[in-house]
Amino acid sequence: MTDARIVYCLTRDRELAAAIDDAMVDAIAFFYNDAARLNQAVTLRQPDVVVVDTGAIRPEYGDAGLGQVFDFLRRRAAAARLSVRPGPGAEVLVAAEAGIGVTLLPAERGACVRDVVGLARG
Repeated sequence: MTDARIVYCLTRDRELAAAIDDAMVDAIAFFYNDAARLNQAVTLRQPDVVVVDTGAIRPEYGDAGLGQVFDFLRRRAAAARLSVRPGPGAEVLVAAEAGIGVTLLPAERGACVRDVVGLARG
């Protein structure tokens, strides 16, 4: 038997969190509503997958906050599969700010859950 994959999700969308949690079969998901808490978790235990919902980035940091989150994740969770959920209509800007190697998730909740489960399966 292998260990369950670890998925960290930065989101403030409670419905998204509940749907991801319900859909996980071979993985365990942990949810954070603040980038600082996500950073602490990554420091303590390396995840296999990280989901960043742009709705959880503090508005006062804007796009710069998203870039900082992914810079940290690239340094501290280099082996993790990184992904981002943009707000509707912001896909191009979010993909550019997140950078190369970050999977762009759908903004729509159901499609996002489906893709996160796929990432967790490998």
